[in-house]
Amino acid sequence: MTSAFPCLVLHLPSSRFMGRFEKLGSCCKRVRKGVRLQCTSRAVDPNAAGGNEEYVIAELTTLGKTSLKVSKLGVGTLQWGDPGSGFGDKYVEEDLGNAFDELVKGGINFFDTAEVYGYQGIPSGKSAEQMIGRFLLRQAIQEASKASLSPKIATKFFTIPWTNFLVGGGFRLGRKSLLDALTASLKRLGKSKIDLYQIHFPFPTFSNSALMESLKEAVELGLTSAVGVSNYSKVQMEEAADLLAQYRVPLASNQVKYSLLSRKAEEEGLLKVCKERSITLIAYSPLESGLLSAKTFQRKDRRALQVQPLLRTLEKIGQESGGKSITQVALNYLVCKGALPIPGCKTTNQAKEHCGVLDWRLEADQVAALDQEAKLLKA
Repeated sequence: MTSAFPCLVLHLPSSRFMGRFEKLGSCCKRVRKGVRLQCTSRAVDPNAAGGNEEYVIAELTTLGKTSLKVSKLGVGTLQWGDPGSGFGDKYVEEDLGNAFDELVKGGINFFDTAEVYGYQGIPSGKSAEQMIGRFLLRQAIQEASKASLSPKIATKFFTIPWTNFLVGGGFRLGRKSLLDALTASLKRLGKSKIDLYQIHFPFPTFSNSALMESLKEAVELGLTSAVGVSNYSKVQMEEAADLLAQYRVPLASNQVKYSLLSRKAEEEGLLKVCKERSITLIAYSPLESGLLSAKTFQRKDRRALQVQPLLRTLEKIGQESGGKSITQVALNYLVCKGALPIPGCKTTNQAKEHCGVLDWRLEADQVAALDQEAKLLKA
């Protein structure tokens, strides 16, 4: 069985939002797809005569101790603009833009990127940051923003000193290099302020104290609303949080690898400390590069055969949960664990599948069954 929770469905005109909120009681129907969701309210333009766009606001969560409200599932953009991942051949900017629109329309408003994602395309304007900047200007996103559905964008500072060979700029040493990199990211994104700025990973040439002081300065200069880290251990994260606390700046998040098959964050106590200190754990590679999907049943390699018992359990739980996919169950599991997963997404079909994670939750016994199956797999 699955548990429903409140959500909000909005019907917006394609040109101008003049909505009012109409209380509906315990539930309402999304007429276009015939899916019943438990809802609190909806906004409708009473003067619209058709051509309405529908946007769903699923239950939002607060990012750490900040005021940022984000969807409980986000999207990572590691492959956007990367020719090594098929960009320009298997998928193009138009595909990513359509997926972006579909994600926002379906209730996902958190997008994670980095200055080095798709860096090969920077000269031609095809890096992940540059494309996201253009997507934010699209009409559909402008309409969503009027209804408080505006996308929240996170990007990252690459700490390797010679990153300039990838993205331009100067050799990276000292606190000023972070501010210069953030300014360059904002220019590529077409924004004056980012929602979340993160340290991509710790590196010996930058002390934690220098990086946190730079993040504090970025907040003071109004260049970012919130700050976070990525790939930090429990000890490194706690040190970062304590350093920022001296400036009265909260550490909003720590982005690490976490999935049913990669459980280091849970086993080493990182997830527990994140909960205790109100730091959001953002989970990258939540689907293990597609391993946690039905497509793996078609593979005959050793790793694919190893995980098939887990996939069968995910499949069974999906059937019990109203026909959810293996992928949707695997992502919902992480949401139930208190993480914010950011799977990749390159097509509208993937976008729709990801949005299908938002309107339900696994039951406690289903989470426990997946915990047990994952432990058996590791043993």
